[in-house]
Amino acid sequence: MLAKIKQFVLRRAMNRLAIKHQPHSLPKEVKYIAVWQFGGVGDMLLATPVLEALHKQYPHANIHVWCSYPKFSLFLNQFSYVKSIHSLPIYDFDVRTLCKASVRRKLKNIMDAMKKQHPDILVNLHVPKLLDWWVVEWWILNKIKPNHTLGFMPQEIRYSLLDTYLSSDIVNQQHYTISYQQLLAKAGILAGTQTYFPIQEEEKARAEQLIKSIPSNKRVCLHMGGRRLAMENKMWSLANFIELGQKMISDGMIPILIGVENERDMGSKLCKHVSPVLNLIGETSMGEMAAIVATSRLFIGHDSGPFHIAAAMQTPSLAICGRPDAEPEYIAYHQENVMVLTADNPEDITVNDVYLASKKLLT
Repeated sequence: MLAKIKQFVLRRAMNRLAIKHQPHSLPKEVKYIAVWQFGGVGDMLLATPVLEALHKQYPHANIHVWCSYPKFSLFLNQFSYVKSIHSLPIYDFDVRTLCKASVRRKLKNIMDAMKKQHPDILVNLHVPKLLDWWVVEWWILNKIKPNHTLGFMPQEIRYSLLDTYLSSDIVNQQHYTISYQQLLAKAGILAGTQTYFPIQEEEKARAEQLIKSIPSNKRVCLHMGGRRLAMENKMWSLANFIELGQKMISDGMIPILIGVENERDMGSKLCKHVSPVLNLIGETSMGEMAAIVATSRLFIGHDSGPFHIAAAMQTPSLAICGRPDAEPEYIAYHQENVMVLTADNPEDITVNDVYLASKKLLT
C-alpha cells in the first residue's frame, strides 16, 4: 500500500511540474549543449553517436557531459568538442535519501552549477528504472530551465516537461542507439548509430609494444569479467574460458586477456591451464585496451564495457549474456560482425556454442 501511495504522489508531482510548461522550439543560436547520460563505460559509449550528431549540427557549440561515474567517461575528453565532464550521481537521489539534509544540499549544489551554465539545449538520454529518478531529473530541469530539452517520457505521466520527447516504452524494444537516433530525428537532428571510442597515438604505440610478439592474425581478446554480472553471479565460468582458450590455441590463435585490476586473479588462474596466452588484465589504460581490441581478429567476453568498446572499434565481437533479463537496448547492435549468445543462465551457454559462433565471426 505504501509503495502505491508513493507512486501516486510521485506521478502527481511530475504532472504538476509539467502542466504549465509551454514547449520551446530549438534555438537558432546554440553555444552550449548539456548531455545527460548515466551508467558505466558501455552506457557512455552508446551516447557517442548523439555527441557526434550534435557537433555536426552545431559545430561551434561547446558540449558538456553530466554523468554518474566520471571515471567511466574520461575517454570522452578525446572528442575536441566535449569541453567538460561533470558528476550528477543520479542514483544517490531517491525519496529515502532526499530526506537527509546533506543529500538535498548536494543536489542543490549540482543545480546551482547547472544554472550557471544555462544550456541552450539539454539532451537527457537516461531512461530511469525508478520513478524517483524521473522526478529528480524533472525537478532539476524545472529549476535550471534550459532553452530546449530532449528526452524520454514515462508512460504513466500525462503531461511533459520536455520540449521534444519520445515515450519510454520504445526503449526496451530496440538498441539504445536506435532510440537516441529517433529522439534526435524528432528535433530535426540527423544521427547515426555507430558508436565511437577515440584512441590517442601514444595509446596505440603502447598497445603495440605490449602485443608485438603476437602476429595480428592470431590475436583473440578474451574478457572474463564484468562488474554487473559479477554482482549478479551471472558470469560464464572460468572452466569454460579455460576450455575455450585451449580450443582457440588448437586452431592456431593466441588469447590476449584484457580487463581491469580486480579481475587479475581470474587471468592468473587461466594461465595455469592455457598456454601460450598473453595476460594483460590490469596492465592497460582504457585507451590502450581499446587499441589492443582494435588490432585483434576477434573479441569474446561478457556483456560488459570491453564488449561495447569492441563494437565501437568494429572488431568482430561475441558477447556472452547468461541472464533471463537480457536487455536488447544494450546488446541488440545492428552490426553484422557483432553476435550475442543469450540464455537464462550462464551454464546454459556451452563452450561449443561460443566456439562455433566465434568460428563464424572469424570467417
